Amino acid sequence: MSSETTGHIVTVHSGKGACGKTLFAVNLAISLMRESKGKVLLLDMGLPLPGDAAQLLGLDKAKAIADLIPLLGRLQPALVKGYFTHHSSGIDVLVAINESFQSRLINEGHINRIMSLVRGGYNYVVVDTTTDLDSTNIEIFDNSDVIALLVTPDMLSVTRARRKLEYLQSLHFAREIFRIVANRVTTKTLVSPEVMERSLNLPLSVQIPEDGDAISLSMSMATPLVLMDARHPITRAIDATSQMLHQQLRTDFRRLGAMARQQRGAPAPEFHASAGPVPAAAGGAVVVPISGERSIEEKFLDLKLRIHKRLVDELKIVKSDLVSQDPTKVQEVRQRAEMKIVALLDEELRGLSASREQRKLLVKEVIDEALGLGPLEDMLADADITEIMVNRIDQIYVERRGKIELSKGRFLTNEQLRGVIERIVAPLGRRIDEKSPMVDARLSDGSRVNAIIPPLALGGPCLTIRKFPKKRLKVEDLVHYNTLTNQMSQLLAAAVRARQNVVISGGTGSGKTTLLNILSSFIPADERIVTVEDSAELQLPQDHVVRLESRPANIEGEGAITIRDLVRNCLRMRPDRIVVGECRGGEALDMLQAMNTGHDGSLTTVHANTPRDALSRLETMSLMAGLDLPSKAIRDQIASAIQIIVQESRLADGSRKITHISEVTGQEGNVFTMSDIFIFKQTGMSPEGKVLGQFVPTGIVPRFVEKLQQRGIIIPREIFLIQTA
Repeated sequence: MSSETTGHIVTVHSGKGACGKTLFAVNLAISLMRESKGKVLLLDMGLPLPGDAAQLLGLDKAKAIADLIPLLGRLQPALVKGYFTHHSSGIDVLVAINESFQSRLINEGHINRIMSLVRGGYNYVVVDTTTDLDSTNIEIFDNSDVIALLVTPDMLSVTRARRKLEYLQSLHFAREIFRIVANRVTTKTLVSPEVMERSLNLPLSVQIPEDGDAISLSMSMATPLVLMDARHPITRAIDATSQMLHQQLRTDFRRLGAMARQQRGAPAPEFHASAGPVPAAAGGAVVVPISGERSIEEKFLDLKLRIHKRLVDELKIVKSDLVSQDPTKVQEVRQRAEMKIVALLDEELRGLSASREQRKLLVKEVIDEALGLGPLEDMLADADITEIMVNRIDQIYVERRGKIELSKGRFLTNEQLRGVIERIVAPLGRRIDEKSPMVDARLSDGSRVNAIIPPLALGGPCLTIRKFPKKRLKVEDLVHYNTLTNQMSQLLAAAVRARQNVVISGGTGSGKTTLLNILSSFIPADERIVTVEDSAELQLPQDHVVRLESRPANIEGEGAITIRDLVRNCLRMRPDRIVVGECRGGEALDMLQAMNTGHDGSLTTVHANTPRDALSRLETMSLMAGLDLPSKAIRDQIASAIQIIVQESRLADGSRKITHISEVTGQEGNVFTMSDIFIFKQTGMSPEGKVLGQFVPTGIVPRFVEKLQQRGIIIPREIFLIQTA
């Protein structure tokens, strides 16, 4: 078997039924065998009804995929030929099914296995498909080197073919993979070959003349016309088709076929500008190996930039389209953009062969960059990434499973990054410009966003995204992640139910907001909860919740609503509980006053490294209220308002743990008195770099446990006992 022609798959399809598709496939298979002098298989993929190929060849019954299903796991390419039906013409035949009920036995996995096997056992495989565009045929097209699209010279056939071409191109099948075969052409046809070409926007590869009598005789004798009459005009047209395909698949077109065969879901391959293997780029990035001084990555970026610029210029995409909150308008812009990119790709990929997977990837990247969040789209979709940090356009760090790493993503220009930032903040009524070069915002899924631009950011726009978990975490998840123990979770749930005022303390990225969300879920459903945040992140499961979000000043510098304003206002909203996302200024004093005046059971977070530091931070922030209160008065407020401090830390291995649950017991002089109830004791590091340690009780029973007992809620005293070896 010649290595040059091994394993080419030619699929025959048509715009509609009754175009002579199966007759063409049968005759083409025999003609290809003669042209290539190799082994050829005719694969009839009639589903869910049996096809007609076997009958046209005079075979009472051909072996079927359905019959071979028990053998598929054992068949090898070298042996596969012996399991198919041999025809006297020299070709082998395999049908999908012989009986309609067998269609239930076949799935896409069986078809893919057969396609893989026959490619290794035959020089050519001619596949006769149904006229549907279902998932089975799409899988077959994915495995094909050439799709011969049969069209008859009537408007219905041409229109159907055009629509199918448009649909398949929208699925990123390259135009170069299609060959248009005009069947039943006469001098009297109403739709001329020229009209067909203009309508399909592709040249006709071959024109097969009409001869109904010859075809009827061939069918009645169950003998393909190429065997009956080698000099018939139809035979000569089919032989010309097989010669054209054989020559193209042996030379230039062979590269396109090799790439078009790549399975969906495989790592992104390379674009090829010449024959021969090209090393894959790190991380599976798409590259364009074109000769020249510039690097492969630069060539690919140039290609994306050209398409991106032409897309914006030719579609007249404006900022209002990109930040619109109307989903119908956004979807319309996206569909128009995708259709335009597909057309631009055909123009820009001159001399380059690109598989369907490559085209899909390139279209996706351009769409993301023009209408979405660019390289951040895939990072936001990656469940393992919890934080995205854009330092500059070519330097994007991510936190993956608690570890910081440099990603391979990059933006094309500073303008593109600025556009992404504006796309995030504009729908929220916020702005970022030279007058307001910093902004806090959130994505539609709740992810927290901070952006800062020049002149404050010297290296260009900077963007930080704290991702919001797709799944609402529960306390059981934190126990599973070893953030705390079951005993600690029981204590915290009881503290919230007992209306203890709880402060969650920790550093940046330690998990304070996540823990606040979980602790808030323990608030009884019959209580009215008001949440106050800078950027709304909390998602409480209760129904009786009012969510408030602060607002920055407008372009005239007016209209700002601060966290402190909202805390004051929520006191007039008859809340049972107040949950402040984070205290970072004078609102701490208003929060303390609320906790001391009937709004017990409230929760908030602060940035601090230890429980005692958290109390000092609250004191400092209260002084920022500007009421000129003496420090002792503020400390008295803190000592009487705060009962529980939960300290959360991110450790050296990236894990997050509650290192202290402490009770504030009062003051002695100017010093707060506290009792640790649970602590995390670190004992070392494992060889893999994991923190070793354990959560231990200190033996102290918090005072609010007695309050719970009075209400009939019992917490087992055993959870507070010091464990002895």
